[in-house]
Amino acid sequence: MAASSSGIGWKSTRPQVFINFRGQELRRGFIGFLEPALKNENINVFIDELELRGRDLQNLFVRIKESKITLVIFSKDYANSEWCLDELAKIKECMDLGNLYVIPIFYKIEPSVVKHLQGYFGESFMNLQSRYTHDLDRTRKWEEALASVPQKFGLPFPENRTDWDFIKSIVVEVKRVLEHIEGNSNQRGQPQAIQVQQPDVNFQRAMFSVRQLKISGSHNARYWIFESIYEPPNEAAIEVAKMKRCYYLEVCGKFDTKELIYGTRYEVVFVVRVEDTMTRWNNPATAQLMVPDNSLQEREFQFIDLIKNEWIEIQAGVFDAQPHKEKIAFFLYQHQSNIRMTGLLVKGAIIRPVE
Repeated sequence: MAASSSGIGWKSTRPQVFINFRGQELRRGFIGFLEPALKNENINVFIDELELRGRDLQNLFVRIKESKITLVIFSKDYANSEWCLDELAKIKECMDLGNLYVIPIFYKIEPSVVKHLQGYFGESFMNLQSRYTHDLDRTRKWEEALASVPQKFGLPFPENRTDWDFIKSIVVEVKRVLEHIEGNSNQRGQPQAIQVQQPDVNFQRAMFSVRQLKISGSHNARYWIFESIYEPPNEAAIEVAKMKRCYYLEVCGKFDTKELIYGTRYEVVFVVRVEDTMTRWNNPATAQLMVPDNSLQEREFQFIDLIKNEWIEIQAGVFDAQPHKEKIAFFLYQHQSNIRMTGLLVKGAIIRPVE
């Protein structure tokens, strides 16, 4: 089932969040709590309340196209509904065009069950397919959508947690995505070019200052501030980014390796400092390195377990410089938290030969 407008007389100017769900199963329970939780955070939610199915389906497709984010809530009876699947097919279409950010939500159902059409979920879909053998194009779109959308980064229902705990984590994730969308738009709603300075490079290493990295949310002083600090031995001023209060962490750097020495093994490290105000985050952070034609490298850790009040290096991964031009990307992130995080300083990143 879908999502339709719930607000009357007031229209938020924030990007619209469309919710795709099985209404008969979830409307009076889970959705009844999720919708107000999102609205309480000034999130512009679209929920289909009238259930005027056949007549309003095309209108709902328009609402999907108008949205920037969709929550697809997979549940036990989801695949029993042709309306859910019609909407899902439209969601995939918009997602493939790059116009829609999709967050799969697995409500009391294992992600693998949905991804591989297993158990009751899979049987329900097969039975529904068998009733529409006269409309193979429609069922093909359902199948393609079910093969694609659940593969996106999603939120599974956590073990030994309540619905309310799960709702809070969904609100956090939606806010994170909204911050990213709104941060990349100017006041007129047009894409805003991100100006990133180039790192200092010689044949031995590349040095990235904090301004040469992309830090999500750093455009807003409520979440991050840039400040200069002075350190021995030369007491030169160094600019750092200081996390104030954030629901998530995402630091990214990219680099063209053409200026490095062919055959040399390099490592990529982030330089950060953990302050005494740091508290344990709900989930570990991840350092990650992506190199073309190589396996993804990543490691998880808790910042609170690191040395406090000293600059430390967190390795994202290692790679061998190639004779041809290739672009690598490296990340430091933590995407899910129910609390606002603080107590982290980011100084920059370094690419250097492995000793």
